[in-house]
Amino acid sequence: MSVLPLLIAQHGGTASRAQILEITTPMGLRDALAAGEVMRHRRGVYGLPLDEQGAIAVRTGAVLSHRSAALHHGLPVLHAPEPPEAVVSRARSITVPDELRLRFRTLGPGDVEGPATTPLRTVVDCARDLPLPEALAVADSALRSGLVTPRELTRATLPRTGRAAARRVLDLASAEAVNPFESGLRALAVEADDRGWVAQVPITLRDGRTLHADVGDPVTRIALEADSHEFHKKREAVRTDCWRGNEMTLAGWVVLRFAWEHVMFNPDWVREVIAWVVQQRGGVSRGSSRSA
Repeated sequence: MSVLPLLIAQHGGTASRAQILEITTPMGLRDALAAGEVMRHRRGVYGLPLDEQGAIAVRTGAVLSHRSAALHHGLPVLHAPEPPEAVVSRARSITVPDELRLRFRTLGPGDVEGPATTPLRTVVDCARDLPLPEALAVADSALRSGLVTPRELTRATLPRTGRAAARRVLDLASAEAVNPFESGLRALAVEADDRGWVAQVPITLRDGRTLHADVGDPVTRIALEADSHEFHKKREAVRTDCWRGNEMTLAGWVVLRFAWEHVMFNPDWVREVIAWVVQQRGGVSRGSSRSA
């Protein structure tokens, strides 16, 4: 098996052609497609195979929803759902198969697009039902892709059940987050200490240049860097990372670095570290914070 499935998993379940061609050739991509290791979601966007998920949902009379719908639309997620997620009309009386995580919901005529819920309905469902890191990753991906606009999120009709949780996710959503890894890290920071964590926060260096930390709080001046695995990381990139972290520190910021595995598999530790550092920086008042 090629390394493409691992690459796609680390990019949240989908990857662009350009990202794929950083580690393989066009022929390698064609071979992976022919072998069924990956599939083409839309022009220039590839992901893990979803055909069987869609077939199971169709046979059940349901439609793909939540993270399964997000992946169907080519939107990266933090964790791929297992089993696949789907919704079915409350009016239906069906036996729930083991192969699906099925929810019974009211579906309007504008809520379904092909075998899945629409991108906007998908974001709202995730915001309502999923933990904050999972839901924010989908909402950020939808904004970043342009499939959903900020105006649509602001005007979205939210269900009575889960409305507060859904509104929190939609208010936090940002197209600035580069990938689900960064979205998940920002969500864990919010859960650790609910303050103004910003995606791609600008930091002014000593010489006047500006860097953007993956996640940061301009008040406490804490920067969070999401260190994903790079398949062909060059020595120059290592030097740049060292320079970047040191310059942010000299600019007065505390820099915390988290690996992809930390956010994905050890979130309690990530929250603990962030909360502890925020507490240590607690003497920084909002009124005294200078512009970053």
